[in-house]
Amino acid sequence: MLDYEEFKEKASADLIRYMGEEYETYEVRIVPYEKRGRKCDGLSICLPGVTKGRSVLPTVSLNELYEEYKTREDYEDQMRKVALMMRNGIQTGKRLLPGTDYRKAKDKIVFQLVNTESNGEMLNGIPHRSFLDLSVIYRWGIDFSENGVASVLITNELADLMGLSEEELFECAKVNTGRLLAPVFKDIRELIGDLIGEDEMIPDMPRGQRLYVVTNRYNFAGANAMLLEDVLYDISKELSSDLLILPASVNELILLTASEDKDPEVLSNIVSEINHSDVDSADRLSDSVYYYSASTRRIYITSERRM
Repeated sequence: MLDYEEFKEKASADLIRYMGEEYETYEVRIVPYEKRGRKCDGLSICLPGVTKGRSVLPTVSLNELYEEYKTREDYEDQMRKVALMMRNGIQTGKRLLPGTDYRKAKDKIVFQLVNTESNGEMLNGIPHRSFLDLSVIYRWGIDFSENGVASVLITNELADLMGLSEEELFECAKVNTGRLLAPVFKDIRELIGDLIGEDEMIPDMPRGQRLYVVTNRYNFAGANAMLLEDVLYDISKELSSDLLILPASVNELILLTASEDKDPEVLSNIVSEINHSDVDSADRLSDSVYYYSASTRRIYITSERRM
């Protein structure tokens, strides 16, 4: 079995061969980045001479590829899948040529919530603002389809090309996110029912003990619902209760009705345990539990608010 450095070198050397002859003029690059405080490597491809900020490049995580390789030990199959991802990325417009009118991107800018402490280095180079113990960043949605969302992180350089300040990015995202990533609110029993089939019985629960999930049809950046206050207000009115918000990941939230018998500290410990045992490090949002008050129409960190 290859070690990580051997795998990185071999994958970068072999990628063009797996992609095909029409991509022989492309360059393969190793792009360092940081996820939740961890140094990572991205495998990227572009045309020769393309400079940073003038193109959107398809990129995959070498660290995640290597973890899959260690599990399956099928290098050939893995590289074929990577090559297909790269070709699709180019063909669907993940690489944008220098002549692109970046002003047209305004209608496709959306929010994403990330953990502030774990993404300090990344935040230094991108437009963002604080939200509780989290940070709001911005993504340019290139494609929204049944295959998911292809998006690009908006860096300071890309924001300059777009001619947009952080305040303007926020206003664009506030308009677009609810439209492009419309929140979906479901009783968690519906999701379980979809998984186990109609023949299995799911026990009913008192309404005050039920769990609810908020995400979107793509299961992409679903935690954005915390920024869509009207959505939380409507849910709280439907449930006739303030809400406790558990950040299951950057892609989804778990909601409970708020009541005195629900100890936020116990819930926070549960969230922390799940985050560190079942959630991929790249998808972890926070160990905090949040409280939404319908009367004030605000979100609080429960550790900073008395129930």
